Amino acid sequence: LSDAGEATNLNLVHQPGVDGTDAAELTRAEMEGRAQTLHAIAALKHAVPGFEKSKLRNFGMQVGVRDTRKIVGRYDLVGEDVRGEARFDDSVGIFPEFVDGYNILILPTTGRYFQVPLRCMQSPDVDNLLVAGRCVAGDKVSHAAMRNMMACTVTGQAAGTAAAVSIREGTSTHHVPVDAVQRELVQQGVRIS
Repeated sequence: LSDAGEATNLNLVHQPGVDGTDAAELTRAEMEGRAQTLHAIAALKHAVPGFEKSKLRNFGMQVGVRDTRKIVGRYDLVGEDVRGEARFDDSVGIFPEFVDGYNILILPTTGRYFQVPLRCMQSPDVDNLLVAGRCVAGDKVSHAAMRNMMACTVTGQAAGTAAAVSIREGTSTHHVPVDAVQRELVQQGVRIS
């Protein structure tokens, strides 16, 4: 809500079962989502005080896809890591205990955080492949934290830094010295612990 009490952004529609890797399904989801949004706005106008005169200014540019493919990592994050303030020797950044998805909502209000391990960005089978963003290895609960844009920036910066350090050290990303990656990240202002 804005300072004037205006609802400026609403995530109104959830469409389970859409294959986010299939263009035809995404097109169908766009059309169905817009139709559902119009129904939701009509319901808000009818049932929620303050929405009587509301109007749709625009739809989102495209349907938001929360989950498609993830790697199997050298380490797979789990919900207990996120909720239990996990610590890792190969930490490349931190992220607050902020989980939003799969019927779980934990807002980052406590100061609790978990460390993000480099291994969740590394494939066990493919050397010199680093994965950043919502595709890192983990279960659904950890994904509900790691898909957040700010968590994606943590893994993106870490992946770029690990790649650069591996080149500088003349080694692969599987064998990159974690302490060298961590030193470089700290020099960049990243909090890793």
